[in-house]
Amino acid sequence: MSDALNILVLGDVIGRAGRRALDDHLPRLIDEHRVDFVIANGENLAAGFGITAKTADEMFALGVHVLTNGNHCWDQREFLSFIEQEKRCIRPLNFSAHAPGRGMTIQETAAGHRIAVLNVIGQVFMGAWDCPFAAVDRAMEEIPDDVSAIVVDMHAEATSEKMAMGWHLNGRASFVYGTHTHVPTCDETIRPQGTAYQTDIGMTGSYQSIIGMRVDGALRRMIERLPQRFEAVERGGSIYATLVTVDSRTRRATAIRRIHVPPAE
Repeated sequence: MSDALNILVLGDVIGRAGRRALDDHLPRLIDEHRVDFVIANGENLAAGFGITAKTADEMFALGVHVLTNGNHCWDQREFLSFIEQEKRCIRPLNFSAHAPGRGMTIQETAAGHRIAVLNVIGQVFMGAWDCPFAAVDRAMEEIPDDVSAIVVDMHAEATSEKMAMGWHLNGRASFVYGTHTHVPTCDETIRPQGTAYQTDIGMTGSYQSIIGMRVDGALRRMIERLPQRFEAVERGGSIYATLVTVDSRTRRATAIRRIHVPPAE
């Protein structure tokens, strides 16, 4: 086995536009960049709101190894039971103790490397969740020594809270990144003790939108301050992703780069 692991991370995949973009390009990206492991945030897979078994299976068939989650986790009622059976789907560690599913999973690459993926949700502007820092500390203690990389999805609104998590896990995680705001940030870096970090991966979906939703409904809601139905844009998806290379012997990141695939239509 090679010591270098290439891990491709996708931010929030938004509805049909995001799924179509991945159907068109993800297998090629995996081959082109010699990707060993793929993680995507799936909380917006089903028309922008939650995950269904069908949309999850679409992602797994394309090469995604793990689907993380966020505040839209329970938008599709079927997911409450699906997550109990499907270990490749996780939800934030710091959800209520009554929440089904798990906040961490360990999955293997084709070559047999074991990758730990953790998911937490922020508290600032997000809700009364349990402390993400304490939750991730507890989970880190449970990770076995034979894991080759540790990746953490921090689903949060505030950039400061995401950055704080990156520093909190500096030297302990291989890659800490943010999701939720749907806008890619250009601050990809490797921290002094070998932890790669990026504040937000960005969404895979249509950027001719307001964070993946049709402009008319989202704009009216902001201007009129009245309820409006949000609808995900169905075409013209871009892919924003980040590729991190990790030394499997040390779990330290050795390279990080952003990837952008523009829409084909």
